[in-house]
Amino acid sequence: CVCVCVCAFVSVYVDMTPYIHERAKSLQMIGRQQEAIVDFTRVLQIHPKSAHAYFRRAFAYKALGNFENSANDFETAKAISPENPLLVVNYLQLYQTPVIELCKAGQEIY
Repeated sequence: CVCVCVCAFVSVYVDMTPYIHERAKSLQMIGRQQEAIVDFTRVLQIHPKSAHAYFRRAFAYKALGNFENSANDFETAKAISPENPLLVVNYLQLYQTPVIELCKAGQEIY
């Protein structure tokens, strides 16, 4: 009984965000954009100021042709972290860019 309670406590309070974020990025890279959007959205529910999650989700929306949500996420990412030059996109050149890697796996900032 004690083990079950401790395991339940740990599973509730362990921040799974880094794992969800990395899974979202992996899904995005293999073309599973809708599933990536679900995971990026989960990350944003926990960390609503994650500019990287907004930025990567924007690319997933773009890949699905949802340009309005894509543009909103690009602009939100830039508003959250205006000092980060990687989050500034040139919409004219963006068409052929599938995704931009912002950092190495496991190094996301929350």
